[in-house]
Amino acid sequence: MRKSVLPALLCALALLSACGKEEPLNWTPTPATPRPTAAAPAEEEAPWAALTVDDLPTALAQASDLFSGEEPQIYLLGCKLGEELYLYGLNEGWGGGVLLRRGEELTHFDQAFSPTDTPALPELHLSDYDGDGSEELAVRYLMAADGDRIAYDLHIYDWADGAWTDCGVTHDICAQKALDEVETDYDAAAGRFTLSYGSTSAVYQVPAQYRSDPGGLTLDTCFFREQDGIFTVVLGARLDTTGTLFANILATIDFQGGDFTLRDIRVEPTTVV
Repeated sequence: MRKSVLPALLCALALLSACGKEEPLNWTPTPATPRPTAAAPAEEEAPWAALTVDDLPTALAQASDLFSGEEPQIYLLGCKLGEELYLYGLNEGWGGGVLLRRGEELTHFDQAFSPTDTPALPELHLSDYDGDGSEELAVRYLMAADGDRIAYDLHIYDWADGAWTDCGVTHDICAQKALDEVETDYDAAAGRFTLSYGSTSAVYQVPAQYRSDPGGLTLDTCFFREQDGIFTVVLGARLDTTGTLFANILATIDFQGGDFTLRDIRVEPTTVV
C-alpha cells in the first residue's frame, strides 16, 4: 500500500519557515543574546605629560612674564637650589597647574598659582612643619587682589615614600574653619556688632542706614606669615553690607598627617570702631 507523502512534506515546510522567521520590530534581547560592545574612548593625555626636564626653563620668571601670551608657556616660579627643588607654572597651553621638580622627577598638581589680572610670583619656604624630622616645601600663592581684598593660598608639599603630596591650606578652607569657631552678637538697638573668640573680641559700630539689617560676616582677605617654621593665618573680617574691615582673626596653622587645624585662635580689632 502506498503511503501519502503530503503530511511529511507539510511538516518539513513548517520547520523551514520557523528557521527563517525574522525577529519582530519590538524584539527585546534575552540575557543569552550577544550585545555589541562599545569601543572605550581613548583617554586624552594631558599636554604637560610629555614634558621632560630638558623642556623646562632655567631662568627665574618675572611677574610680568606670567600669562603674557596665548602660546604654551612654562615659568620657573621659584627654587631651592640646595635641595634641587624647582617649582614651575604652566599656562593653559600646557594644561595649567604647577610642576614640582625634585632632581629629575616631575610631579604635576592641578592648581592655580597666580591671578591672571594681577600676576605675582609665589613665595617658597622650606622647614619641618609637622615635626617629623624631614622638611616640607611650603608655598604661598597670591590668589586675588582687589583693593584691600587680598587673598593668598598656602600649599604644603610633603615628600614621603618616593612621592609628593599636597596639603592645601586655602583661603576658603581657613575662613570656614574660623567661622565655625568664632561667635557673633548684634545689638540692634545700639547698632553694635561683636565678633569674639574666648577672651578676645572686636566691636563694630554699624552705620545707621544698615542697622535694621547689618548683613552677614565675611572673611574675604587672607594672608599667611611665617616665623621660625610656624605659619599664622590672618583673616580680615567685615560685614558684607558695609564692606568695612573692622577686625582680623588670627590662628596658628597646625600641620599634621597631611591635614591641618587652626589653633591659638584670637580676634584683634582694627583701628575702625
